[in-house]
Amino acid sequence: MKSVCVFVHYSHAAQLPYPEEAYIKELGSYFSEIILVTNQREFNLGNLPSSVSVKMVQNEGYDFGMFYKVAQELDWGSLDRLALANDSNLLVQSLSALFNKGERLGTPFWGAIDSYERPWFSTHEENQHLQSHFLVWEKPAFFLLEQYLTQIRIQDFYDEKKIKTLRRKVINEWEIGVSQYFKKNGIMLGAAFGCEQIDVCNSNKAKPKANKTFKNPEELLQAGYPFLKKKYVEKQGFLSRILFPNNKWENLLRLYNFDSEHAERLILSIKKTK
Repeated sequence: MKSVCVFVHYSHAAQLPYPEEAYIKELGSYFSEIILVTNQREFNLGNLPSSVSVKMVQNEGYDFGMFYKVAQELDWGSLDRLALANDSNLLVQSLSALFNKGERLGTPFWGAIDSYERPWFSTHEENQHLQSHFLVWEKPAFFLLEQYLTQIRIQDFYDEKKIKTLRRKVINEWEIGVSQYFKKNGIMLGAAFGCEQIDVCNSNKAKPKANKTFKNPEELLQAGYPFLKKKYVEKQGFLSRILFPNNKWENLLRLYNFDSEHAERLILSIKKTK
């Protein structure tokens, strides 16, 4: 099976930081090829596996813009699986639970986790979507994905210079938009760690609205979810660390990691950038 993962990374550094290096190496166990797409600069790939190649592009349209540029050059006919991942997550645990759950869903379009959040700027009647930091399309989904990418006015994304406006456009037309497009074409959205399933397990019958990657990171890690959002780490201020000591990001990394050395290297890398 030929499988490709497009990993989107933005940085000014000349080499991959440790968190991204570790994440890509883990992805290498699940994909025959990884395309690291990143912004143009002096860059050294380092000691990543030979299955990893680099494509440097102009930074336009956020992660979606970078993915779009790679997608235009793919030989779709030779692929069996295509994935999109980005550097917004810290890899805490092995990806094995994610792939075991995802592959058992039996749907050609699946991801790590979904969301029912409705941003105020959404133009969609329904807003369930797979969060775009980790998406997988199996071969039967390629036709619809290509179709959706063809109808998007990509130049509008490239031309938008207002950061907030661009971010809202990407969320509305890409993250929510592609999920809703698949649903309207009869394809079930598969979430390996679906919000509704996790809420049912916790006897919470209310429709899940909150983004659990921010609100319930430990709950997800306990379930085998492999990621911790970088923004969760960045936004965890002094007061929250005092009031909720058990949720300190360092404690979560140490408690749920698949390798203690990896956890300490993650912590050291993060503290260097804070």
